[in-house]
Amino acid sequence: MSAMKSVAVSQPVRPRMPGYAQLLLFFFPLAVSSSLMTLEPLIINSAISRGPSAELQLAAFNVMFAVALVIEAPVLMLLSVSTALAQTQASVRRLLQFTVVLAGTVVTIGLVISLTPLYGWLLVDLMNIPPEVAAAARPAQAIMALWPLPIAWRRTLQGVLIAHDRTPVVTAATVARILALAVTLAVGSAIAPNRMLTISAIAMQIAVLAESLVITGPALAVVRQLPSSAGEPVFSWRWLAGYYQPLAVMTLMRQVSRPLMNAGIAAALLPQRSLAAWSIAWSFSMLPFGVTLGLEQVAIAKGRTPPSLAQVRRFVWGTGLFLSALLVLVAYTPLVHPTLRVLFNMPADIEPMVVVALRWTAALPLIQSLQALWRGTAIGQERTQDARTAMLIALGGVALVVLVGPRVGSLSGVAIGSIATMLSALVEAVWLAWREQRANRSGRLAKSLAT
Repeated sequence: MSAMKSVAVSQPVRPRMPGYAQLLLFFFPLAVSSSLMTLEPLIINSAISRGPSAELQLAAFNVMFAVALVIEAPVLMLLSVSTALAQTQASVRRLLQFTVVLAGTVVTIGLVISLTPLYGWLLVDLMNIPPEVAAAARPAQAIMALWPLPIAWRRTLQGVLIAHDRTPVVTAATVARILALAVTLAVGSAIAPNRMLTISAIAMQIAVLAESLVITGPALAVVRQLPSSAGEPVFSWRWLAGYYQPLAVMTLMRQVSRPLMNAGIAAALLPQRSLAAWSIAWSFSMLPFGVTLGLEQVAIAKGRTPPSLAQVRRFVWGTGLFLSALLVLVAYTPLVHPTLRVLFNMPADIEPMVVVALRWTAALPLIQSLQALWRGTAIGQERTQDARTAMLIALGGVALVVLVGPRVGSLSGVAIGSIATMLSALVEAVWLAWREQRANRSGRLAKSLAT
């Protein structure tokens, strides 16, 4: 096991500590890519809000998207794992084999949920989603069941590109994704304006397929340039499953938190209006969050030695503070109203709820940046169980707010969503920071004992 482990995660140490300029050049394409990707729900919300039955359709999209994210959760960490492990041709082949098996399993689960009575039990009976909202979401949910397969493929190949400093290709592929989404939505709205939720699901499928096609060629070209490692052992299926399992559980719990939050919102005052408002607030808050997504890859790829990791930490703190300052600038100034109206053309009765949510979550980008730093460090140091435990604690925070919040009569659904989001993010970040400090102390102690 130990011999196999060393083969699996051994990484080439970069001879020099990366400077801030090098980190920025590496990170900027990832930030652009993840920011563009977070435009996806914003673009869809904007398209739906301009159609008929906007409030019902927005609420149904919020529910559909949340469930789709839960179903695809097990494949999401393929990006980070590939960034950490894609060092030889043999390792990439094993990662792609693992990707196909995992994605096929997830697609099967999604089809079972969307096409059987399990759907009604989960959404209406368990999550307390209004029946009319659940019924409106179901056709799109069935279409989205196929979504995890191209997602898994492109995330694994993205990790190959990131691990070998080809981050601009990631941005180009995301541009193709957003263009495909926008074109499909425009065509669909002209053909079937009354079916915008279903059109949105089809557009999301076409968009991620376009992204996968753009990623595949350059990634496979990188693989051909990697060492073949002929005759050397590659990590086993058992080792890879053990390394990946805590991360898959972590992302599953993370995605479960959103429908759990929706259940709490639906149990509070004005459920349909609150669900619609939270859908827009979440889409807007995802804009700065998108930038933070690439910071995890920076920590994994560039923080391989103590000096370089210290440099990465400073870079992440600066990025997080800058992003939160931008959100504060919008949420707490008169800019918030014209910004929301231009982006979403939202119904006037939900705008005050959206503004409250944005103000309550203004510090979220900084917390999420630190989460990305400490989670990436844990993955790079093979402490994947720490990432899973942190998410379990965060999910407990969401569950606490969801259980207690609706019993407080004066709390709106949007207030419950905002409190749950902030509490869960904070406790997750604190746990990851504490575990990193313990790991650092243990490493220093082991080094002193060895000398």
